Amino acid sequence: MAEATVPVAETIRSEAVGPARNRRLFALAVVLSVSLLHFIISSSYYLVGGAAQPLTQGTIPYRLVGALVAESTSLLLLWYVISERQDGWQSIGWNSNWRDPLRGIALMIVSLMATVPPVIVFQSAYRAFSGHYLAARDLRPLLGFGISFFSIAFVVINPFFEELIVRAYTMSEVMDLGGSPALAILVSVALQVSYHLYQGIARTIAVAATFTVFSIYFVRTRRILPIVVAHFCIDAYALIKGAF
Repeated sequence: MAEATVPVAETIRSEAVGPARNRRLFALAVVLSVSLLHFIISSSYYLVGGAAQPLTQGTIPYRLVGALVAESTSLLLLWYVISERQDGWQSIGWNSNWRDPLRGIALMIVSLMATVPPVIVFQSAYRAFSGHYLAARDLRPLLGFGISFFSIAFVVINPFFEELIVRAYTMSEVMDLGGSPALAILVSVALQVSYHLYQGIARTIAVAATFTVFSIYFVRTRRILPIVVAHFCIDAYALIKGAF
């Protein structure tokens, strides 16, 4: 009798694997579509020449508030998905350590240095073809929202939104569901680049280099907090620079 129960147990386990895997794939698709689809569409629209809408109407920065609401609700959706797991946030690399801020600053420096070679190569090739360098796109109509309560809140929330959803969760799911680390890096970087296209080709190349460094770091360490810190430092610098 004991020997007869082994195939039955294996059959039940194998039948459970398929639905569980499909449920995780569906959850990943829902989180990414709800979180990113509208950002990808608007970024692509602006890349191909769409006009940037005014940042404010009266004294309320409606587009900035809209982004805050979208990112906050997306994080709530991620929380709901992760809360159903037995290992919780640790399953996507949330393991805090007092050294994480220092690691984040070092990671920021490395990621910024990594943007130089690909941009130089691209600009050199562009100049050889066209006779001039490609001018960086003016982002002031889109991002020139100054320093305010809403802009500071956005700079605080945005690194968690991007790094927890597009890096930690997405890459962990790709690898846990059988994908290779290289595929996880490719998927994560491609997703992040897709909603940064509004910055123009030159800046998008630099952004891709930064996100590649972040993704490689996550694959090697499976720690997300240093990446959140690095992303926050970059966003905070951009906010301060754009305000003066």
